[in-house]
Amino acid sequence: MDSVSLPSFKGLYDATAYVQNHTLINRGITTIGGSTVPQCIMSNNKYEAQERALMGGIYFVASYLTPIMLIPLYNKHFLKNKGIIKELESIGKRIIQVPKKYLKPDADLKKGLEETAKIFDEKAHNTKTKEAFEEIYSRYNDPAKLKSDLLSVHEKILTTDFITTAAMWSAIPWVATEFTEHRTKRTDFSGGFYLKDDNSKTTKEHKKSKNKKIIGNILFSVVPGILFAKAVTKGLSSKNFSNNIYGKLLKHISDNPHNFDYTSGTNMSKTIYAAIWVLSSFPAKIISSRDSNERRDRTLRDVGLFTMFFGGDFLINNIAGRFADRIFGTRIMDTEKYKGQNLNFFEKFKLSLKNFKDIPNIEGMTPEVMKRTKNIGAGLYWFSLLTNTALIGFALPKVLNKFLRYNISKENFNQQKSNLSLQKTISMDKFIS
Repeated sequence: MDSVSLPSFKGLYDATAYVQNHTLINRGITTIGGSTVPQCIMSNNKYEAQERALMGGIYFVASYLTPIMLIPLYNKHFLKNKGIIKELESIGKRIIQVPKKYLKPDADLKKGLEETAKIFDEKAHNTKTKEAFEEIYSRYNDPAKLKSDLLSVHEKILTTDFITTAAMWSAIPWVATEFTEHRTKRTDFSGGFYLKDDNSKTTKEHKKSKNKKIIGNILFSVVPGILFAKAVTKGLSSKNFSNNIYGKLLKHISDNPHNFDYTSGTNMSKTIYAAIWVLSSFPAKIISSRDSNERRDRTLRDVGLFTMFFGGDFLINNIAGRFADRIFGTRIMDTEKYKGQNLNFFEKFKLSLKNFKDIPNIEGMTPEVMKRTKNIGAGLYWFSLLTNTALIGFALPKVLNKFLRYNISKENFNQQKSNLSLQKTISMDKFIS
């Protein structure tokens, strides 16, 4: 890609379409609105609030810098190293944006090249992309070989992006906790400051296992990325699949190649994002926890955030979108996949919102319905996003704070009981002696 296509933000609809198609930006908004600002307000003390603010701020910056600065570099360097393009700044590097569905064994790659080139050339009012793609296709003179090389490049890009992103996300909690430790000389969970009587045991355990935790973080940043990228390539390049779990996974990848495309060639899909979260970021957070209270808090907080980000958002959009289509005559829901099927109540929860960037190109829609669909659809999308952030930002920490206080109160009671028992033993020994 020549440069990242930034949103015009001339209207709510343009901004909505951009956010919908850029997962990291969507997640960044959710992080600031749901995981940072409200959760800072809901923190138990200033140190926990400062930690959450620092983690949220670093993540938000990384969410923008990763796709804007790194992915374009990966794209053109891997394409050149593979010999697909001859020069780093060649227009031919746009070939990385050909959808993965055209890289499957039986797919028509030439058609994919033509459709992708058309999108670029219509915007630029020339045929330069088409000419660049034709040069690459003619030079290879072998669609199967070109597919294989493109899949190889995609694998390298996905592997590198996965590892880079996972490493950044895994490092963020360490940066925040080291900042707190430097200021307070404490190594226990900051949320428990002023609640816990003694943290000497936690400090010793944390310092003893710190190097092992860092090694564990590194492994979870690297190994899953390599395995995941290879599985995606295997799924997209295979024709036959076994009936075991791995074969079914590859078949699912093959049947859903769009789930592994990068928007604008730079922004990972929700599927890739979810994989990094589950396979790398979440384990790293658990490993780097300073004590059992923080481990428990991070587990429940991330499970809640993951559920709301992928499930809550989809559920709210599904219900509100179907309601709008029925009451207001809009065409917000993507029903094409199930066209002609009589879906029952539960099957309708499979429906998702249309891609907002495609709505203006839908044929047969009157200007009035188009305007209504765009306005109501954008409004529902932001309503869903804000509802999610409110639940994540206030409801979830309120429950977790009560749980933390209960557990620390129980720990304090047990510690006091243990100290009292020890004092009685010492007194008895003195009396006997």
